[in-house]
Amino acid sequence: MYTRCRKRSFLFRTDVFSFYPPYVRWLSHLSERLGAKNALSIWKSTFTDYNDTLLLKILSSDWKIVNANQHDQRNEIEDVIKRLATKTLKLSNLEVRTIIENTPPIPQIKMLYSYDTVEKEITTFDALHIRFDGLACLAESLLDIYGKQGELIIYDLMIESRLDAVRDDTGSIEEFIQDFTAKPDTPNLFTAGLETQIITRTSREVILHVLECEWARYYRKYHPNVGYLMACSTDEIAYKAFNPELRMQRTQTLMEGGEKCDFRIYAICDETSKEK
Repeated sequence: MYTRCRKRSFLFRTDVFSFYPPYVRWLSHLSERLGAKNALSIWKSTFTDYNDTLLLKILSSDWKIVNANQHDQRNEIEDVIKRLATKTLKLSNLEVRTIIENTPPIPQIKMLYSYDTVEKEITTFDALHIRFDGLACLAESLLDIYGKQGELIIYDLMIESRLDAVRDDTGSIEEFIQDFTAKPDTPNLFTAGLETQIITRTSREVILHVLECEWARYYRKYHPNVGYLMACSTDEIAYKAFNPELRMQRTQTLMEGGEKCDFRIYAICDETSKEK
C-alpha cells in the first residue's frame, strides 16, 4: 500500500555527542566573523525563550537505548571543542562546553537519556526538527540582526558543514547517478522524506523531479526565511565535491514555493571528449 512521504518512517538514531561538532563549529565561526562578544550575545538571545514543546513531544516516548554508556563520550566532546574552537572565542573549554550543553536539543536529550544512544522509528519531519531546529533558530537570528551579512555567514557555514559531511565520499559520475536515483529497501532520512519522479536517466545525466519534500514542508512551517539557505543552497557544491565534473541545473524548488524541484544533474564532458 502506498504511503505518502509525510507518513513514512525510518529508524533514526541519535545522542547528544552528534550535536557538539556543528554547534562548536557555528560558535567558532560566528566569533571569527562577528567577534566573540556578538557571537555570545546572539547565541544567548536566540535560546533564552526557546519553545521545546514539539521537541519534547518527539523525544518523550518509545525510544530504545542501543548504547547504554558503553564508553564515556566526555573525552570525545573535549576533543571536539579543542579541535574546532578557536582562540577568537577567548573562552575556556569548560565555558564553551557549558554554552553548547545549554543549546537545544542537547539539554532535552540529556534530561531524558543522559549520554545514551537511542533510536526510534520516526518521520523525516520529526527527525529534521531534532537535528536542525537549533541551527535554524540561530540562522534566523543572524538574518534578523545582520541582514545580508548574516545570510553570507550562514551560507559559508552550510558550505563548510556540507563539505565536511562528504569529505571522503567521492566517485564516478555513474556511481553518483546510481546513488542519486536509487530507492533502497531500507528507508532513510532522504528516501522516507521525498517523493521523486525520474524523467530521464543515462549514465552521464539524470533529470529528476521532487514532487513532495519533507524538508520543504518542515522549513516552510517553522523556519521559512532560512529554509533554502540551510537545505538547498549547497546542493551543487556537494555534488562537485563528489566528482568535480558534476553540474546541476534547477529552475524551481518546493522550498521556494515552486510546483516541484526540477533537478538536472549532468557531467560537463562526455566519454568521447575524455578520451581525446
